[in-house]
Amino acid sequence: MKISGKVALITGGAGGLGKAFAAALLRAKAKAVCLVDISSRGKEVAEDLRLQYPPSQVDFYHCDVMNYDLFKGAFDFVQKRFGAIDIVCNNAGMAASDHNVSGSIRTLRLNLEAVYFGTKLGMDYMDKESGRGGVIINVASMAAFLPLMGSMCYNASKAGVVALTKSAGVPEQYEMTGVRVNALCPSFTETPLLDTSSGLREMIAQLPNHPIMSPEYVAEGFQQLVENEELCGAVMRVTPQKGIEIVPNRRKDRNSSSKL
Repeated sequence: MKISGKVALITGGAGGLGKAFAAALLRAKAKAVCLVDISSRGKEVAEDLRLQYPPSQVDFYHCDVMNYDLFKGAFDFVQKRFGAIDIVCNNAGMAASDHNVSGSIRTLRLNLEAVYFGTKLGMDYMDKESGRGGVIINVASMAAFLPLMGSMCYNASKAGVVALTKSAGVPEQYEMTGVRVNALCPSFTETPLLDTSSGLREMIAQLPNHPIMSPEYVAEGFQQLVENEELCGAVMRVTPQKGIEIVPNRRKDRNSSSKL
């Protein structure tokens, strides 16, 4: 998909990845980007982007994506405000210790349930009947493949996002909707999550050969998933060790992987 002239909705827009994704799209001449977040800090991020790009191209919508009706309201807002939705990024997420029961429940709901409904809403608003097709990028994590100790809920939610994306991205689904769905699985990235998740930054510091990546580097992978129309149901890993790579589709190729 050519990003020029397209409209994007990004959840978790107040965080480091959300801002980096928005900036990447705006640099590629997107028509507009709407940041969606429950945190009022999203307003500050939007204002910062407006200093760098035409103000009319950036907006913020305050929303709890765990509330389906409110989440749907965000899609209604973007479509009415900009006339269409072409790109949806389900990026909002959190992590909690297994000792924190309420936090674990919230982690599962935000990381998986909200991504499921964001994918469904994206298809509803962008499919061939109501829109013009589009692309959905679901942000998972390398924890889907290499689980973090002490956060089964986080690991399970991110593995679920990968399974959800593969299911939504089957060729038959794409032929019906015209909507591609891909998953992005970054390793440790410099975002507020590292400091809001108790002990996570300290744990990373003790791991050998695990540098923390910049959001801008992860955004390079995000942009490739948006632009490459051959990718549907694809899972991309972004790590400092192996760079940006597509996880091989075992149904097609059991022996090789492709690197972008």
